[in-house]
Amino acid sequence: MSDSSPESDDDVGGSFGQKVPPLVHLLKDILERYPEGGQILKELIQNADDAEATEVKFLLDARDDAYRADYLVRKSLREYQGAALYTQNNAVFQPEDWSSIQKPYRSVKKED
Repeated sequence: MSDSSPESDDDVGGSFGQKVPPLVHLLKDILERYPEGGQILKELIQNADDAEATEVKFLLDARDDAYRADYLVRKSLREYQGAALYTQNNAVFQPEDWSSIQKPYRSVKKED
């Protein structure tokens, strides 16, 4: 008899046929939940601090027409084009960071 135990805690229960919303919708929902008043900037700075960065940079691109719709994978993505806030820090992205970023809504914050 073969071992049919799940490979990780993420596999427990299965998907039961559930469909995952498009990533852009998940990200939009996460951003809409942030309170106004710069909270997201504080979060980005905290993330850089957690990663032991010594430098954080922000770039606001307020152009509404910076990207042409004909270069998008799908025309329906046009509604998500517009102003953008870019951030960069000098920390090195670790393998566990890749794992974490692939799991929206599942915090894997390191214990201090």
